[in-house]
Amino acid sequence: MNAYRYLNKLIVILGLMTLNLSACSYIELSDNGVKISSKLTQVERFLDDVQFISKMPRTPETTHHKNVQKMCADRFRQLGFQVEYHHYGTGTNIIGIYPGKQKPAEQIMISAHYDTVPNCNGADDNASGVAGVFETARLLVSKEHKRTLLVACWDEEERKVLGSKAYVRREKNKATNIKMSYVYEMIGYKENHKNSQQIPIGFERLYPQQVKQISDNKNRGDFIALIYDDLASSLLPMISLHAEKQGLPILQFKVGSQLKRLPVAADLRRSDHSAFWDEDYPAMMITDTANFRNQHYHCINAEDNVQSLDATFAIKTINTISKTIEDNLNR
Repeated sequence: MNAYRYLNKLIVILGLMTLNLSACSYIELSDNGVKISSKLTQVERFLDDVQFISKMPRTPETTHHKNVQKMCADRFRQLGFQVEYHHYGTGTNIIGIYPGKQKPAEQIMISAHYDTVPNCNGADDNASGVAGVFETARLLVSKEHKRTLLVACWDEEERKVLGSKAYVRREKNKATNIKMSYVYEMIGYKENHKNSQQIPIGFERLYPQQVKQISDNKNRGDFIALIYDDLASSLLPMISLHAEKQGLPILQFKVGSQLKRLPVAADLRRSDHSAFWDEDYPAMMITDTANFRNQHYHCINAEDNVQSLDATFAIKTINTISKTIEDNLNR
């Protein structure tokens, strides 16, 4: 009888352990022995990350700003990246390096800024972008690549892109071979309602075809905008196909070498990709178009919290860009 009770108790304990394990995340290893995955779905991972990052504002030198800075470093390190704290005077960028095997000197970057404006939690701007970098990194470390992958969390984007400017200036002085830089700048907000998408002044002359597409869709804010300079064009042959496979509507805005430096292009320069453009490195901003769609932008009209985001839309964007980066890494 005692043996039976012991066995029954053991079965109950094992059952409880199984339930507890199934409720928790766990880490899997890639073929390279790198921690890359958890039991959470992509949407759950994205929302968990955005929820933590956006629980309060992240103005430089505040406690939560430092918490998210540490989160970037810890996450990159857990995924198998070499991590650098790039201190440049007024702030700190977090850089992760995953060396390529055949062409390690050639770099492909994916990045997002982690700071906010004061008094705004910044779920879309730009916790969505940082969470996007984490998920892109996770997807790409599952295999080896020819070129080196760099990931970055930029500081002080809201202070005229000071962090990325400092980094790009340093790398330009070192003649670093950055083949392409992708920047997530607000990727989580989608609107299916008519007339939810606004158009920047002058776009009807610069991009008549794209403006017509938006108009034909009743000005719905249901697409991701891809804004890139002409130097980046050759690196994007498959991006439309990748987006189509994800069911992601995209609009592409190619910016010429002269246009990208003119005042008329101000609305095309509103993130860290502009720091790369200014040093003639190919770069793309991936964006839900910020205040031209999202009324929560900078918390002017409403709070920018995770509840306003469409995580499935963000994941489609992340998967599209991840496949495009994988193409770039293995050319």
